[in-house]
Amino acid sequence: MAAGCKYNLKPIEVEKELCNQQTIYRMIGGFNLVDPSISEGVYVPHTAPLAVDFKTRIAVVCKNVRVTEQVVADGLKVKVSKGHLAFIGMTLGTGTKGALISAIDKSNSAYDEITVAAAFGEVVKAGAVLFEAGAAGGTTQKNTATHLNYARVKVEEGATITPMGRVYEIKEALLPCPVSKKDKESLGARFMFI
Repeated sequence: MAAGCKYNLKPIEVEKELCNQQTIYRMIGGFNLVDPSISEGVYVPHTAPLAVDFKTRIAVVCKNVRVTEQVVADGLKVKVSKGHLAFIGMTLGTGTKGALISAIDKSNSAYDEITVAAAFGEVVKAGAVLFEAGAAGGTTQKNTATHLNYARVKVEEGATITPMGRVYEIKEALLPCPVSKKDKESLGARFMFI
């Protein structure tokens, strides 16, 4: 190294193997990533659930969170695993109730703490996957997954995303963007979770 030269290179993050790579069927061509709720510069992780429209060639990320600690019926704080794409103003749904996200605290290294504007009114168990609801009631999911993301993609103008059409042995507990029960139903037998 030459005298006086300093290199401030950030090491590349090593991604965990989240599925059986040999079983991946990658779709041909890219789809435009159109999702204004995700900030520019954020990365959409490998295996993130996607709602893909083949007519318009547009993909939207399905935003789900995994609860890491049980939430009591009148609780306003929800501890979730890191790696999610939830945002302030999004409605979290349980399938029976919904709550608007008013704040997200990312200061803890083990989990993120989401503050909701109103309590769910029911106990939410640890390990439950909450989804982005289409309405305040929290019963319907806004976007339901049809595919999973093939490779990590940086959100920027003109970004394209490649969906997987099939993959097996997906390690559900390790997914940075969890898959909801409704996503699994719409993904079908082409995607096997373990």
